[in-house]
Amino acid sequence: MEKLQKALERARLQRQAILAEQAAAGPGPSEGHADDRKTITYRETRVVPTLERSLSERRIVSGTFQEELSDTFRMLRTQVLARLAAEGHTTLAITSAERGEGKSLTAVNLATSVALDPRHTVLLVDADLRRPSLHRYFGISTELGLADYLIDDKPLARCLVNPGVPRLVLLPAGRALRESSEVLSSPKMARLAQELKARYPDRIVIYDLAPLLRSSDALTVLPYVEAILLVTQEGTTKKSDVIRALELLQAFHVIGTVLNRSSEKVSSYY
Repeated sequence: MEKLQKALERARLQRQAILAEQAAAGPGPSEGHADDRKTITYRETRVVPTLERSLSERRIVSGTFQEELSDTFRMLRTQVLARLAAEGHTTLAITSAERGEGKSLTAVNLATSVALDPRHTVLLVDADLRRPSLHRYFGISTELGLADYLIDDKPLARCLVNPGVPRLVLLPAGRALRESSEVLSSPKMARLAQELKARYPDRIVIYDLAPLLRSSDALTVLPYVEAILLVTQEGTTKKSDVIRALELLQAFHVIGTVLNRSSEKVSSYY
């Protein structure tokens, strides 16, 4: 009976999230490249087409309707967008306590899923400058990225990449840095974060941050971000690490946690 009550409560919360998302629907993407809400032509952003099969092979499932796991990320998308819209937020950070808990893959899949919603465009920022990884999920070579923009004054437009997914733009990290905390705490990074948030009102900016317990990088970027998702992994994340991570996040707005590789089975339809 207790399991049934929990399932009913989850279903009720999901319905509420869907209704809230629908109520918060605004105008379509305003990237400035399109004549309608569904087509965007990138004029300055580098476009690297990626086959759907290649995305699936790299475990990017949210763009593939045949994948059952896509429904999981659509559900996560619905809940995240509803919570962001309820507070007028458009920026989200995704982090974890330690390495290897699935934060980057969660960021990629959530960003791809949000980009499927024609009401939004998405900018996915790889701010894990010590261990960049987002470009590999899309099979993109890192020519320029966030580090090059912050350190070498490379034009931002040359750092952006559309990985072949409509309405999704990636700002890769660029080259890996040892002095990442100092670079991320620079005034230029603060100005960039403000510009990325303000440029398009319908764009969701998602930051993939470094693990909280590995360096100060995530805490350096979090003041620029309005909401946070904490990713954990069943069988990997230690309870003590979660407690410590949440203590570090007390001053910030955590909207939820994601349990990666959960052993709990969900019905394929309901």
